[in-house]
Amino acid sequence: FGCTSMASALHESQVLSFCIFKPELGQKEGKEHLKLLYYKPEDVTTNRKVRNIGLCEAIINFTKTFSPDKPCEAVHTNDRRQVFFEPESGIWMVLTVSIPSVEIINNGDRSMQRCDKHVQDVTLLAALRKSYDMFKLFNGTFLNIEAMYGVENLKKKLDKFYSKYINAVEVSKLDIFSVLQGIQFLPLDKTMYLKVHSFVNLIETTFRNILHSVFLYGDQLVWSGLEQDDSKIFYQYLLGWLFPSQLGSDYLALLLPSTALQQSMQQSSATTSLPRSSSASMKPGSFFGLGDGRDAKMSIVYITTDGKTSIFRLLVYTIGGATLCMFIENEKGSPGELCRRLETFLSPRLLQLSQHLAEFSNKPKLPSLEQPPYRYVYFNEMNLAVKSPLMYRQVSTLPADMMRLLVEINLDYDWVEEGETVIRTMVDYWLVARKSGHRRFMVLLNQRSSNFSEINEEIKRLCQREFINIFFLD
Repeated sequence: FGCTSMASALHESQVLSFCIFKPELGQKEGKEHLKLLYYKPEDVTTNRKVRNIGLCEAIINFTKTFSPDKPCEAVHTNDRRQVFFEPESGIWMVLTVSIPSVEIINNGDRSMQRCDKHVQDVTLLAALRKSYDMFKLFNGTFLNIEAMYGVENLKKKLDKFYSKYINAVEVSKLDIFSVLQGIQFLPLDKTMYLKVHSFVNLIETTFRNILHSVFLYGDQLVWSGLEQDDSKIFYQYLLGWLFPSQLGSDYLALLLPSTALQQSMQQSSATTSLPRSSSASMKPGSFFGLGDGRDAKMSIVYITTDGKTSIFRLLVYTIGGATLCMFIENEKGSPGELCRRLETFLSPRLLQLSQHLAEFSNKPKLPSLEQPPYRYVYFNEMNLAVKSPLMYRQVSTLPADMMRLLVEINLDYDWVEEGETVIRTMVDYWLVARKSGHRRFMVLLNQRSSNFSEINEEIKRLCQREFINIFFLD
């Protein structure tokens, strides 16, 4: 799974280029540059850009000969990897990354060795699809923008969004969770869930222009009034971009709501397993993304309901570890007055609800710092639920080749309805993977002296402890 020779530090994979083009815009000779909607890097001559997208178009057209409905998805060369995605009819996105390499020194001779298995097509395609979903969330579809505002305005929107987005893509950190794009749900009993449901209904009834709401406690989803696809991408946006950018060093405190709440109530933090420096206190009651004085415009988002896409204004309010995202219809001008009314209404009620959730949760949803001998990933395709201690990278790590193995096993399970896989790796890890219906379950155990029977017993104990209410094939 990797380079094992004596070598210098690994040169990680980097984004070499990213482009979006529409072939039908530049059909005439000498007008090929009109196909380009976006191209990175910008400091490349137009002729070079045209040649590169021309090669991409030729590959797409050639592979359509053999597979008209599903043309080329990836191209492998010695030093780079290229993936293709058609998000909308006739518009293509192409991402090109370098292959990681190490410098090998043998008896004074130096040579470069490529580590092509460090780059996986499925993770790159997932990153490409996610980038489109993020763009669509805040701008709408490519074709709709072109139809309403023209090609030049589409190019401006693409440049504004992707010039920042692509710079934030770290190829080396793409993993199984980049592929799954799952949602962590907060498990509640019926009484607690009804309290949250009643609270959301009260908000939407009191403020009639709030048509949809999303409620989180820490980094776990409690309630979403959005359709599943929008819930997934909005959840990824919150945890990947909004919370870290708005909270900075307080981000970890948001992910540990009971710790933040205990501090806000001036209670002892002795029950938390994290160092004191990791749990910064949050200011009570705050709106995200509105700037100083709450005079900035609210974010515009595009949400799909029953197949129809509508424009909403987004407000995000957090207090005591609880976060309420409100999708507002027909709200124009300054949000100041609405925010003041909402804060007066929300602050005491949401704080009280967050206290109830903290009491129910009892302790932070993090694994102990005493790491168990296993790491697992659970995913439900139906509701996109994901559960894994590997998501908390502050306290849980795995060798990179083991993370890549999880991606490969998960890809294999796309083609089967049910089954089980048991592997013992060369580095003494055991991997046990199961699929039952729409549920996937993968476990890695670092127990080199164990045999198959002992590993099987360990898996049974893990399932009894972590997944008592979930059925898996025995």
